[in-house]
Amino acid sequence: MNKARAMLDALMGPNRDEKEKDKDKAKEKFKDSEVCKAFLSGFCPMDPAYLGGKRNFKPCQKIHSEIMKGQFDSHPDHAKLLPRYEIEAISSFERAVYECDVRLKDEKKRVREDWGNRRPPLASDALNKIHALKRDARLRFEAAEKMEDDNITEKKRLMTEADDLAKEADALEEVETKKAKDSAIPEEVCEICATVYKGKEGSAGDAAHKQFKVHVAYQEIRDRLAVLKEKAEKAKSEKRDGGDDKQQDEEDGENGQDRRNRGSKSRLREGDASSRDRGRAGSDRQRLSREQDSRSRGRAVKDRESSRRGRDSRSRGDRGDTRDRNSRRAAGRDDRARDSRSRTRRGGRDRDVRSRADNSLSRGRGDRDGEPRSGRAY
Repeated sequence: MNKARAMLDALMGPNRDEKEKDKDKAKEKFKDSEVCKAFLSGFCPMDPAYLGGKRNFKPCQKIHSEIMKGQFDSHPDHAKLLPRYEIEAISSFERAVYECDVRLKDEKKRVREDWGNRRPPLASDALNKIHALKRDARLRFEAAEKMEDDNITEKKRLMTEADDLAKEADALEEVETKKAKDSAIPEEVCEICATVYKGKEGSAGDAAHKQFKVHVAYQEIRDRLAVLKEKAEKAKSEKRDGGDDKQQDEEDGENGQDRRNRGSKSRLREGDASSRDRGRAGSDRQRLSREQDSRSRGRAVKDRESSRRGRDSRSRGDRGDTRDRNSRRAAGRDDRARDSRSRTRRGGRDRDVRSRADNSLSRGRGDRDGEPRSGRAY
């Protein structure tokens, strides 16, 4: 059931059961992002008919519908949309070719290494002869091993014959191997699809592998990619050349318009010369008036500044005089206070001196009155 639904979606689109009210819109379903643009513009390299599901390529998950391809082919904008869809499809083709080129390089390396290490099959006659020599050498060696030590001469003869036969077999095998390598059919890698085949180009193996679907698919993919790149480059060059011609036409039109504009501008300049002169005279008068007003305001400001500075200087002088008077008064008060303290100290010292003198006199009288008379005669 799911496979049938998927097949119908691929052929008719996922909205096949919906009825479109707008017939024009119904005819443009191919513009949906789920529709493969590479398929619409030709073919998709990841379509199962080409590489999808082969060589680790997953099939394209977008819609490949023949009905939508028919709608696109009959659409009025087909010629306009086709280059855009082709450019969009280039990336898918480049990816397929890139993967093939990587495989081609790896296969060439593998074949070169395998050819140096491979032992090609030998001819049947040579194989039989080699096997007979090796068998005779083995039998002689076994017979010599079974002999007793007392028969040393015969034993040595058999051992010598066994060695000679073994050497002859090895030499024959080497010669036959070289002959087989020289006559062996080499392996080649196809430059288109990276398939390995036996024989040189043009041989039966080459012709057989060209019938493979992978080779046919890659041949068409490479040819299609070359065509798409050529178209894209041509469209780019045409767009560049067309842009240059359009730019030249625009420049020519602009030059003619510039000449007309310059003529009208010259007439306007002649008519406006007198008005500009009158305007310049009026502006000169206004500028002079502004300059006079500015000078007047400057002088007034200077006068106010000078008067303010005079008042400030006088105020500072008065404050200085006041401070001087106050300092002189304070100095006088300090001098008087010092004098008063000095007189007080001098008066106290004088009183102390007088008191000590009085005390001394008093003690002197008392001694004279109370002392006993000495032997002094009066």
